[in-house]
Amino acid sequence: MLWYKGWLETRFKVLAVAGLLGLILTSAYSRGVRTPVGIQSFIVSAMYLGVMIPVMFAGAGITTQLALRATQGLHGSMMFTLSLPASRLRLLAVRAGLGWLEMAAAFGVWCCALWILFPVLRDVATAAQLFEHEVALVACASGLYAINVFLATFLDDLWRTYGSMIASGALWWLSDHTPLPASANIFQAMGEGSPLFAHAMPWTAMTFSLSLAAILFLAALKIVQAREY
Repeated sequence: MLWYKGWLETRFKVLAVAGLLGLILTSAYSRGVRTPVGIQSFIVSAMYLGVMIPVMFAGAGITTQLALRATQGLHGSMMFTLSLPASRLRLLAVRAGLGWLEMAAAFGVWCCALWILFPVLRDVATAAQLFEHEVALVACASGLYAINVFLATFLDDLWRTYGSMIASGALWWLSDHTPLPASANIFQAMGEGSPLFAHAMPWTAMTFSLSLAAILFLAALKIVQAREY
């Protein structure tokens, strides 16, 4: 029931993201991206999807949200959600898990569409490298996704969206303007440092992102369990 409830809240967001991906791919295809430099520039320039998609799918913690509109305050069915025979850990894990799966599926569709639509990509990269690129995208975006899950435990949906954008921007700035190791830059790992171009998995960045995700999820769980709704 919880999985179905979460799907009802996110199904239109899935369609919205699919439409956005289709629009971006159609635009690139119509421009005729046919050179290795062109396809690399396009993929790197589309790296912002690694920030936007987590914001779309992260949901609103254990609260109930409207399908496509960020709102302030608690939705009217929140009391129904809290009255369900499920622990707050399960409520949070199911909602966060569903959004993460939808995010991973969106990146999978993106990579498959790139492979099908742009023959030049098949000339410069193997299917295995494209799969590694998808794994890197999902792993690196997981940290950004967890930021949204964490913020959703104490902010309403509207402020969560603003807060996640600010936090992602701050993390991006820190990655570029502080002495953090370049290998831990999750944004670079989704762009120039991707296995498609660097021909090596960005293990350090992936580990950093997944560790951040685990820490933020545990922090979100503590807030959810202690908060009075």
